[in-house]
Amino acid sequence: MWLLTALLLWVPVGGQVDPTKAVITLQPPWVSVFQEENVTLWCEGPRLPEDSSTRWFLNGTTIQTLTPRYRITAATVSDSGEYRCQTGLSVPSDPIQLEIHRDWLLLQISNRVFIEGDPLALRCHGWKNKLVYNIVFYQNGKAFKFSPQDSEFTILTTNLSHNGIYHCSGMGWHRYTSAGVSITIKELFPAPVLRASLSFPLLEGNLVNLSCETKLLLQRPDLQLYFSFYVGSKTLMSRNTSSEYQRLTAKREDSGLYWCEATTEDGNVIKRSSELELQVLGLQSPTSVWFHVLFYLAVGVIFLVDTIFCTIIHKELQRQKKWNLEISLGSGHEKKVTSYLQKEIQSEEELKCQQ
Repeated sequence: MWLLTALLLWVPVGGQVDPTKAVITLQPPWVSVFQEENVTLWCEGPRLPEDSSTRWFLNGTTIQTLTPRYRITAATVSDSGEYRCQTGLSVPSDPIQLEIHRDWLLLQISNRVFIEGDPLALRCHGWKNKLVYNIVFYQNGKAFKFSPQDSEFTILTTNLSHNGIYHCSGMGWHRYTSAGVSITIKELFPAPVLRASLSFPLLEGNLVNLSCETKLLLQRPDLQLYFSFYVGSKTLMSRNTSSEYQRLTAKREDSGLYWCEATTEDGNVIKRSSELELQVLGLQSPTSVWFHVLFYLAVGVIFLVDTIFCTIIHKELQRQKKWNLEISLGSGHEKKVTSYLQKEIQSEEELKCQQ
Protein backbone atom coordinates (compact mmCIF):
# COMPACT_ATOMS: atom_id res chain seq x y z
CA MET A 1 0.00 0.00 0.00
CA TRP A 2 2.87 2.37 0.82
CA LEU A 3 4.52 1.71 -2.56
CA LEU A 4 1.24 2.37 -4.42
CA THR A 5 0.76 5.61 -2.50
CA ALA A 6 4.35 6.66 -3.21
CA LEU A 7 3.84 6.19 -6.95
CA LEU A 8 0.53 8.06 -6.81
CA LEU A 9 2.07 10.98 -4.93
CA TRP A 10 5.32 11.44 -6.82
CA VAL A 11 5.10 15.20 -6.93
CA PRO A 12 7.96 17.49 -5.87
CA VAL A 13 7.36 19.95 -3.05
CA GLY A 14 5.45 22.98 -4.38
CA GLY A 15 4.23 21.00 -7.40
CA GLN A 16 6.78 22.51 -9.82
CA VAL A 17 8.95 20.49 -12.18
CA ASP A 18 12.39 21.79 -13.18
CA PRO A 19 14.39 19.45 -15.48
CA THR A 20 17.66 20.65 -13.88
CA LYS A 21 16.45 20.33 -10.28
CA ALA A 22 16.80 17.19 -8.19
CA VAL A 23 13.68 15.73 -6.56
CA ILE A 24 13.35 13.93 -3.21
CA THR A 25 10.82 11.16 -2.68
CA LEU A 26 10.09 9.31 0.58
CA GLN A 27 9.42 5.67 1.38
CA PRO A 28 7.08 5.33 3.16
CA PRO A 29 5.67 8.52 1.61
CA TRP A 30 5.00 10.45 4.85
CA VAL A 31 6.71 13.64 6.00
CA SER A 32 6.01 12.81 9.65
CA VAL A 33 6.85 9.50 11.39
CA PHE A 34 7.16 8.11 14.89
CA GLN A 35 10.46 7.68 16.71
CA GLU A 36 12.19 4.33 16.05
CA GLU A 37 10.58 4.01 12.62
CA ASN A 38 12.62 3.72 9.43
CA VAL A 39 12.57 6.24 6.56
CA THR A 40 14.30 6.14 3.17
CA LEU A 41 14.90 9.28 1.08
CA TRP A 42 15.57 8.92 -2.67
CA CYS A 43 17.24 11.59 -4.79
CA GLU A 44 16.46 11.69 -8.51
CA GLY A 45 18.08 14.07 -10.99
CA PRO A 46 20.42 14.36 -13.99
CA ARG A 47 23.85 12.78 -13.47
CA LEU A 48 27.21 12.49 -15.16
CA PRO A 49 27.86 9.17 -16.94
CA GLU A 50 28.88 6.45 -14.49
CA ASP A 51 28.58 8.89 -11.59
CA SER A 52 25.91 8.16 -9.00
CA SER A 53 27.31 10.35 -6.24
CA THR A 54 24.74 12.45 -4.43
CA ARG A 55 25.11 15.27 -1.93
CA TRP A 56 22.66 15.35 0.96
CA PHE A 57 21.95 18.38 3.14
CA LEU A 58 20.22 18.65 6.52
CA ASN A 59 19.25 22.17 7.56
CA GLY A 60 21.74 23.56 5.01
CA THR A 61 24.71 21.46 6.16
CA THR A 62 26.23 18.68 4.05
CA ILE A 63 25.71 15.36 5.78
CA GLN A 64 26.97 12.82 3.24
CA THR A 65 28.11 12.36 -0.34
CA LEU A 66 27.06 8.87 -1.33
CA THR A 67 24.41 6.94 -3.24
CA PRO A 68 21.01 8.34 -4.31
CA ARG A 69 19.47 6.60 -1.27
CA TYR A 70 19.68 8.04 2.23
CA ARG A 71 18.30 5.72 4.89
CA ILE A 72 17.29 6.71 8.43
CA THR A 73 17.08 3.69 10.75
CA ALA A 74 15.26 3.94 14.09
CA ALA A 75 14.61 7.65 13.68
CA THR A 76 15.13 10.03 16.58
CA VAL A 77 14.18 13.65 17.19
CA SER A 78 17.64 14.71 15.94
CA ASP A 79 16.72 13.36 12.49
CA SER A 80 13.98 16.00 12.18
CA GLY A 81 14.73 18.88 9.83
CA GLU A 82 14.88 20.19 6.28
CA TYR A 83 16.41 17.78 3.75
CA ARG A 84 17.77 18.63 0.29
CA CYS A 85 19.81 16.68 -2.24
CA GLN A 86 21.87 17.40 -5.35
CA THR A 87 23.10 15.17 -8.18
CA GLY A 88 26.07 15.71 -10.50
CA LEU A 89 24.17 17.75 -13.11
CA SER A 90 21.35 19.22 -11.01
CA VAL A 91 20.76 22.16 -8.73
CA PRO A 92 19.66 21.39 -5.14
CA SER A 93 16.17 19.99 -4.75
CA ASP A 94 13.25 21.68 -3.09
CA PRO A 95 13.25 20.96 0.66
CA ILE A 96 11.49 18.12 2.41
CA GLN A 97 10.60 18.92 6.04
CA LEU A 98 10.77 15.65 7.96
CA GLU A 99 9.26 15.53 11.46
CA ILE A 100 9.88 12.83 14.07
CA HIS A 101 7.11 12.45 16.71
CA ARG A 102 6.43 10.62 19.93
CA ASP A 103 2.70 10.26 20.64
CA TRP A 104 -0.11 7.70 20.72
CA LEU A 105 -1.68 8.71 17.42
CA LEU A 106 -0.21 10.54 14.40
CA LEU A 107 -1.89 11.95 11.30
CA GLN A 108 0.58 11.30 8.49
CA ILE A 109 0.48 13.28 5.24
CA SER A 110 2.46 13.02 2.01
CA ASN A 111 3.24 16.74 1.94
CA ARG A 112 2.21 20.01 3.54
CA VAL A 113 1.85 22.09 0.36
CA PHE A 114 -0.10 20.94 -2.72
CA ILE A 115 -1.17 22.36 -6.05
CA GLU A 116 -4.93 22.14 -6.70
CA GLY A 117 -5.63 18.98 -8.65
CA ASP A 118 -2.92 16.98 -6.83
CA PRO A 119 -3.92 13.98 -4.68
CA LEU A 120 -3.76 14.28 -0.89
CA ALA A 121 -3.12 11.08 1.11
CA LEU A 122 -3.88 10.89 4.84
CA ARG A 123 -3.01 8.11 7.29
CA CYS A 124 -4.13 7.81 10.91
CA HIS A 125 -1.17 5.92 12.37
CA GLY A 126 -0.93 4.32 15.82
CA TRP A 127 2.25 4.21 17.93
CA LYS A 128 4.29 1.05 17.14
CA ASN A 129 1.64 0.11 14.55
CA LYS A 130 -0.96 -0.54 17.25
CA LEU A 131 -4.36 -1.44 15.85
CA VAL A 132 -6.61 1.59 15.45
CA TYR A 133 -10.27 1.30 14.42
CA ASN A 134 -13.40 3.46 14.13
CA ILE A 135 -11.22 6.17 12.62
CA VAL A 136 -12.52 9.69 11.99
CA PHE A 137 -10.75 12.30 9.84
CA TYR A 138 -11.35 15.99 10.56
CA GLN A 139 -10.80 19.23 8.66
CA ASN A 140 -10.89 22.47 10.68
CA GLY A 141 -12.53 20.59 13.55
CA LYS A 142 -15.33 19.10 11.40
CA ALA A 143 -15.50 15.36 10.70
CA PHE A 144 -15.55 14.49 6.99
CA LYS A 145 -14.63 10.78 6.82
CA PHE A 146 -15.37 7.75 9.03
CA SER A 147 -13.80 4.34 8.53
CA PRO A 148 -14.31 1.26 10.76
CA GLN A 149 -10.90 -0.24 9.89
CA ASP A 150 -9.06 1.48 7.02
CA SER A 151 -6.56 3.95 8.46
CA GLU A 152 -5.76 5.57 5.08
CA PHE A 153 -7.83 7.95 3.01
CA THR A 154 -6.91 9.78 -0.22
CA ILE A 155 -8.53 12.90 -1.64
CA LEU A 156 -7.87 12.16 -5.31
CA THR A 157 -8.31 15.73 -6.60
CA THR A 158 -7.68 18.66 -4.28
CA ASN A 159 -9.10 22.16 -4.64
CA LEU A 160 -8.91 25.37 -2.62
CA SER A 161 -11.64 24.17 -0.24
CA HIS A 162 -9.19 21.55 1.08
CA ASN A 163 -7.00 24.19 2.80
CA GLY A 164 -7.02 23.86 6.58
CA ILE A 165 -5.95 22.06 9.74
CA TYR A 166 -6.40 18.27 9.69
CA HIS A 167 -6.37 15.73 12.50
CA CYS A 168 -7.75 12.26 13.18
CA SER A 169 -9.08 10.21 16.06
CA GLY A 170 -9.35 6.45 16.55
CA MET A 171 -10.07 3.73 19.08
CA GLY A 172 -7.36 1.63 20.68
CA TRP A 173 -7.46 0.98 24.40
CA HIS A 174 -9.10 4.40 24.50
CA ARG A 175 -10.25 7.02 22.01
CA TYR A 176 -7.05 8.81 20.90
CA THR A 177 -6.74 12.09 19.00
CA SER A 178 -3.78 13.21 16.91
CA ALA A 179 -2.23 16.67 16.81
CA GLY A 180 -3.37 19.02 14.04
CA VAL A 181 -1.46 19.35 10.75
CA SER A 182 -1.68 22.41 8.48
CA ILE A 183 -2.22 21.68 4.78
CA THR A 184 -2.01 24.38 2.09
CA ILE A 185 -3.49 24.09 -1.41
CA LYS A 186 -2.07 26.57 -3.94
CA GLU A 187 -4.24 27.82 -6.78
CA LEU A 188 -3.09 26.66 -10.21
CA PHE A 189 -5.02 29.29 -12.19
CA PRO A 190 -7.96 31.61 -11.41
CA ALA A 191 -11.44 31.23 -12.88
CA PRO A 192 -11.39 32.53 -16.48
CA VAL A 193 -13.05 35.76 -17.61
CA LEU A 194 -14.93 35.80 -20.93
CA ARG A 195 -14.38 38.99 -22.95
CA ALA A 196 -15.63 40.19 -26.34
CA SER A 197 -13.63 42.22 -28.87
CA LEU A 198 -16.58 44.63 -29.42
CA SER A 199 -18.90 46.38 -26.99
CA PHE A 200 -22.57 45.38 -26.86
CA PRO A 201 -25.12 45.57 -28.40
CA LEU A 202 -23.80 44.40 -31.77
CA LEU A 203 -25.27 44.91 -35.23
CA GLU A 204 -25.76 42.05 -37.64
CA GLY A 205 -22.66 41.48 -39.73
CA ASN A 206 -20.18 42.70 -37.11
CA LEU A 207 -17.02 40.65 -36.63
CA VAL A 208 -16.54 39.65 -32.99
CA ASN A 209 -13.98 37.52 -31.14
CA LEU A 210 -14.50 35.92 -27.74
CA SER A 211 -11.49 35.30 -25.49
CA CYS A 212 -11.32 33.10 -22.39
CA GLU A 213 -8.74 34.86 -20.24
CA THR A 214 -6.86 33.26 -17.35
CA LYS A 215 -3.22 32.80 -16.31
CA LEU A 216 -1.18 30.02 -14.77
CA LEU A 217 -0.06 31.23 -11.34
CA LEU A 218 2.62 28.53 -11.10
CA GLN A 219 4.89 27.76 -14.01
CA ARG A 220 4.77 24.08 -14.87
CA PRO A 221 6.43 23.15 -18.19
CA ASP A 222 4.40 19.94 -18.42
CA LEU A 223 1.03 21.72 -18.11
CA GLN A 224 -1.26 22.74 -20.97
CA LEU A 225 -4.65 24.39 -20.49
CA TYR A 226 -7.60 23.58 -22.75
CA PHE A 227 -10.51 25.94 -23.46
CA SER A 228 -14.16 25.39 -24.34
CA PHE A 229 -16.84 27.92 -25.34
CA TYR A 230 -20.61 27.66 -24.83
CA VAL A 231 -23.82 29.60 -25.43
CA GLY A 232 -26.48 28.39 -23.03
CA SER A 233 -26.23 24.59 -23.11
CA LYS A 234 -24.81 24.52 -26.67
CA THR A 235 -21.11 23.78 -27.22
CA LEU A 236 -19.38 26.15 -29.66
CA MET A 237 -15.81 24.85 -29.29
CA SER A 238 -14.55 22.01 -27.09
CA ARG A 239 -11.11 21.41 -25.53
CA ASN A 240 -8.93 23.55 -27.76
CA THR A 241 -5.51 24.90 -26.84
CA SER A 242 -6.54 28.29 -28.24
CA SER A 243 -8.16 30.63 -25.73
CA GLU A 244 -10.05 32.50 -28.47
CA TYR A 245 -13.27 31.78 -30.37
CA GLN A 246 -14.12 33.78 -33.50
CA ARG A 247 -17.67 34.41 -34.73
CA LEU A 248 -17.09 35.67 -38.28
CA THR A 249 -20.42 37.45 -38.76
CA ALA A 250 -22.81 38.06 -35.88
CA LYS A 251 -26.51 37.26 -36.51
CA ARG A 252 -29.63 38.04 -34.50
CA GLU A 253 -29.98 34.36 -33.57
CA ASP A 254 -26.51 34.52 -31.99
CA SER A 255 -27.90 36.55 -29.08
CA GLY A 256 -27.66 34.69 -25.76
CA LEU A 257 -25.65 33.99 -22.61
CA TYR A 258 -22.07 32.97 -23.41
CA TRP A 259 -19.52 31.37 -21.06
CA CYS A 260 -16.21 29.54 -21.28
CA GLU A 261 -14.31 26.85 -19.42
CA ALA A 262 -10.61 26.28 -18.77
CA THR A 263 -9.30 22.87 -17.77
CA THR A 264 -6.08 20.92 -17.40
CA GLU A 265 -5.39 18.10 -19.84
CA ASP A 266 -6.26 15.42 -17.26
CA GLY A 267 -9.47 17.25 -16.29
CA ASN A 268 -8.54 17.36 -12.61
CA VAL A 269 -8.93 21.15 -12.48
CA ILE A 270 -11.92 22.69 -14.30
CA LYS A 271 -12.97 26.31 -13.91
CA ARG A 272 -15.86 28.16 -15.51
CA SER A 273 -16.31 31.85 -16.29
CA SER A 274 -19.30 34.01 -15.46
CA GLU A 275 -21.93 34.39 -18.20
CA LEU A 276 -21.62 37.21 -20.73
CA GLU A 277 -24.83 38.37 -22.45
CA LEU A 278 -24.38 39.01 -26.18
CA GLN A 279 -27.06 41.06 -27.96
CA VAL A 280 -27.21 41.29 -31.75
CA LEU A 281 -29.54 43.88 -33.30
CA GLY A 282 -30.98 43.32 -36.80
CA LEU A 283 -30.44 45.89 -39.56
CA GLN A 284 -33.57 47.94 -40.56
CA SER A 285 -34.95 47.90 -44.14
CA PRO A 286 -34.82 51.12 -46.32
CA THR A 287 -38.65 51.39 -46.24
CA SER A 288 -38.66 51.30 -42.44
CA VAL A 289 -35.92 53.91 -42.27
CA TRP A 290 -37.81 56.35 -44.61
CA PHE A 291 -41.03 55.82 -42.67
CA HIS A 292 -39.34 56.84 -39.43
CA VAL A 293 -37.68 59.86 -41.12
CA LEU A 294 -40.99 61.15 -42.56
CA PHE A 295 -42.88 60.52 -39.32
CA TYR A 296 -40.46 62.49 -37.17
CA LEU A 297 -40.26 65.24 -39.83
CA ALA A 298 -44.08 65.63 -39.80
CA VAL A 299 -44.12 65.78 -36.00
CA GLY A 300 -41.46 68.46 -36.10
CA VAL A 301 -43.39 70.60 -38.61
CA ILE A 302 -46.60 70.37 -36.56
CA PHE A 303 -44.75 71.37 -33.43
CA LEU A 304 -43.19 74.34 -35.22
CA VAL A 305 -46.55 75.57 -36.62
CA ASP A 306 -48.22 75.23 -33.20
CA THR A 307 -45.43 77.20 -31.60
CA ILE A 308 -45.70 80.05 -34.13
CA PHE A 309 -49.51 80.11 -33.85
CA CYS A 310 -49.42 80.27 -30.06
CA THR A 311 -46.85 83.05 -30.17
CA ILE A 312 -49.10 85.13 -32.48
CA ILE A 313 -52.12 84.58 -30.24
CA HIS A 314 -50.14 85.54 -27.16
CA LYS A 315 -49.02 88.79 -28.75
CA GLU A 316 -52.58 89.56 -29.86
CA LEU A 317 -53.90 89.00 -26.34
CA GLN A 318 -51.31 91.31 -24.93
CA ARG A 319 -52.28 94.00 -27.48
CA GLN A 320 -56.02 93.65 -26.72
CA LYS A 321 -55.38 93.81 -23.00
CA LYS A 322 -53.48 97.03 -23.41
CA TRP A 323 -56.21 98.47 -25.71
CA ASN A 324 -59.01 97.57 -23.25
CA LEU A 325 -57.26 99.29 -20.40
CA GLU A 326 -57.12 102.47 -22.43
CA ILE A 327 -60.88 102.54 -23.11
CA SER A 328 -62.79 104.85 -20.84
CA LEU A 329 -65.88 103.03 -19.56
CA GLY A 330 -69.08 104.90 -18.86
CA SER A 331 -70.14 102.93 -15.79
CA GLY A 332 -68.81 100.48 -13.26
CA HIS A 333 -71.18 97.79 -14.63
CA GLU A 334 -69.74 98.08 -18.16
CA LYS A 335 -66.20 97.92 -16.72
CA LYS A 336 -66.99 94.62 -14.96
CA VAL A 337 -68.56 93.17 -18.13
CA THR A 338 -65.58 94.15 -20.24
CA SER A 339 -63.16 92.68 -17.69
CA TYR A 340 -65.18 89.44 -17.51
CA LEU A 341 -65.32 89.11 -21.34
CA GLN A 342 -61.62 89.80 -21.58
CA LYS A 343 -60.83 86.97 -19.09
CA GLU A 344 -63.11 84.58 -21.00
CA ILE A 345 -61.39 85.28 -24.32
CA GLN A 346 -57.95 84.93 -22.76
CA SER A 347 -58.84 81.60 -21.11
CA GLU A 348 -60.21 80.15 -24.36
CA GLU A 349 -57.13 81.14 -26.34
CA GLU A 350 -54.74 79.78 -23.74
CA LEU A 351 -56.68 76.52 -23.71
CA LYS A 352 -56.25 76.25 -27.49
CA CYS A 353 -52.51 76.75 -27.17
CA GLN A 354 -52.27 74.03 -24.56
CA GLN A 355 -54.16 71.61 -26.79
